[in-house]
Amino acid sequence: MKQNRLLTLSTILSLSAIASFIATSAQAQPTSFPYRCEWKSEVTPDAVIRFNSTNGVGTYNGALFYKGRRLLSFSEGFSQGYGSNFWRAGSNNEQQSSEIVRFSGNQPRRSYRDPQAAKTNRVLIVGLGSRLWYGENTNWRREAELLRAAEGFWRLSQGCI
Repeated sequence: MKQNRLLTLSTILSLSAIASFIATSAQAQPTSFPYRCEWKSEVTPDAVIRFNSTNGVGTYNGALFYKGRRLLSFSEGFSQGYGSNFWRAGSNNEQQSSEIVRFSGNQPRRSYRDPQAAKTNRVLIVGLGSRLWYGENTNWRREAELLRAAEGFWRLSQGCI
């Protein structure tokens, strides 16, 4: 009986060590993967959104730049299920989000399982101008070209999803 208890205790400790190793290994796996994509404003070439990583399941992370300066973090992605396209910008305290409308030429693309979605070559970022106007940096209000770019079309570079 004592030998069975020792065996059981030994088995429990071994399983615990294995579980701890697996949990530690799983945490060490990257949750971000390299991704390169750029959205350029059709209003001004000075406004660019550069994406540099993805979580691998539909969210792409990057930043909004204006005249070469990084203004704020920016991410976009697809909701699971229906497939609506969203964006988020700013730090956690100042973060705002809304929708993205995808276009192929002048034709809007549907969100729900649109076989033409891969042909998206431009987008409208709903509410980005408002986000900049009411954001943490009131100096952006003086940048009329930036605000016009935020509310205008953005052209996707090759390789963007």
